[in-house]
Amino acid sequence: MDELARLADEYGTSELRLTVEQNIIIPNIDNSRVEALLKEPLLQGRFSPEPPILMKGLVACTGNQFCGQAIIETKARALKVTEEVGRLVSVDRPVRMHWTGCPNSCGQVQVADIGFMGCMTRDENGKTCEGVDVFLGGRIGSDSHLGELYKKGVPCKDVVPLVKKILIEHFGAVPREREESEE
Repeated sequence: MDELARLADEYGTSELRLTVEQNIIIPNIDNSRVEALLKEPLLQGRFSPEPPILMKGLVACTGNQFCGQAIIETKARALKVTEEVGRLVSVDRPVRMHWTGCPNSCGQVQVADIGFMGCMTRDENGKTCEGVDVFLGGRIGSDSHLGELYKKGVPCKDVVPLVKKILIEHFGAVPREREESEE
């Protein structure tokens, strides 16, 4: 945040704006300064203004690392799942994936294309583990509506293959091995 504040001071009007999608905007940057701003080290990696397409729509609540009500860890898991799925499939449009650690839904899973709500579940051996209830089809805007429960109690270790399947079946994703062999 200190580095973002420095960038806002140097390139903008010392102002940062936060969005409900967990993005940060540095407003009022003169067009002649945009190129220099984009070369700043902070914007070269993790905080790129042009993240991979699946990262663009990723939202996660703070999870059980910082919230006593959260049932599961969300932030690192959301990043890991999204990175892994991005290596497996190619999508040609943003998909809003939201994670929340509990039914309070700070991550707003019901308005996401794909939503993950933390829960405790059982794995294939009957052992209790962290899991998610998966929601599909939430929308915001003029035709807004809440997503529907797609699958209940998915162990977190099984989320990547499920998301891959959902992206292929519902969002037109193409498996990367097939995409590469067609070139």
